[in-house]
Amino acid sequence: MKKCLLAGLVCLSITASPYSVFAQSLQSTKINYRQMALRPISTDVIVIAHRGASAYGPENTLATYKQAILMKADYIELDLQMTKDGHLIAMHDETLARTTNAKKLFPNRPPWRVNDFSLEEIRRLDAGSWFNQIYPAKAKTEYIGQHVPTLEEAIKFVKKHGNGKVGIYIETKTPSLYQGMEEKVIEILKKTQVLDDRNLFLESFNEQSLRKLKSLAPKVKVIQLYKGRTLAGRNLHQEFKRISEYASGIGPNKGLVSRKLIKAAHQNYLLVHPWTVDSQSDMVSLLSLGVDGEFTNTADQLVDLLEKPFISHGAANGHITNSSAILWARTNGDTRVQFEVSTDSQFKTNLLVRTSHSDDHHDFIVSVEFVGLKPDTKYYYRAHAVSSQYHVTGSFQTEPEKTAKSQ
Repeated sequence: MKKCLLAGLVCLSITASPYSVFAQSLQSTKINYRQMALRPISTDVIVIAHRGASAYGPENTLATYKQAILMKADYIELDLQMTKDGHLIAMHDETLARTTNAKKLFPNRPPWRVNDFSLEEIRRLDAGSWFNQIYPAKAKTEYIGQHVPTLEEAIKFVKKHGNGKVGIYIETKTPSLYQGMEEKVIEILKKTQVLDDRNLFLESFNEQSLRKLKSLAPKVKVIQLYKGRTLAGRNLHQEFKRISEYASGIGPNKGLVSRKLIKAAHQNYLLVHPWTVDSQSDMVSLLSLGVDGEFTNTADQLVDLLEKPFISHGAANGHITNSSAILWARTNGDTRVQFEVSTDSQFKTNLLVRTSHSDDHHDFIVSVEFVGLKPDTKYYYRAHAVSSQYHVTGSFQTEPEKTAKSQ
């Protein structure tokens, strides 16, 4: 959701115990607490539903677009390919083989490239049943017979079911294959009256495609995508200064995101929307770095984090003795935090529970002490803000029992 990250992202000012211990504990667990100094360049952190709610249904279908809207995603992201007769459709792959029944319906037309088929032929395909077959635990009868939507159809659907509040995020896939793709994109955006919508982004890995889109519609916001090692060896500040001539932001692979990258992008007034982020632990790490939005197949998980305070840094442990331990965490807002400790990694037996409150007065740092622990014993711990589903976990070993020195 469009929620600001709270004061939990301001830089820690730790000068005395006990908070200096927290900083040391975070460093010992390889978490750089100085990352808290970074903030999103915008006031909102957006949830971008990657190909719809594609962890739960067949990608780039109206069914998963609707699921993502119900999950409160801010944007529906879709990919574009072009048919033989010049129609733009929502499809990630250059071929129809993976996400439709094209092989069965047209057995003699391998490799089933999109641009070898007319729109009328593609409309006959089943774009949903494959998901039920691969993910039977998530199968739904409504996925059977889902069709491949056109760009125009997808836009109208999102506008209608999103009540005009859900944005569109469109990627031109392999535009070099499709002559005139950019002109058709702008034509349809004008036709559907979303070209001037503030909740519209166009994205691509292809710089020429983005520059062409920008020349056709100077006010449109375009995002330069980066994959793998495409930034390896480059001066990030110079690269981002260069692309800022046409781009409003960058969409890096999540593995490329670092404190240095965020800083270089924001210094050049570029938004940062990494992809594709599906686990809440990865979501939290990137939020703590100061990203402006995240592409995700699990929009509900990111919405859950952004709607309520969560543990943004930690947990960590310290002051371990033979019978006690102190656990620490830091949240991104005022909330109660529950810590649990057990000798059972499943937390089903020998469970000890402590709850404390994080607040602005203590810079949202919270700590609890567990006493009466067994010596020389491995303990597992987990913690969560009581308003959030997100848990952080860890373990520690108590010291051996002290023995009296011989006379």
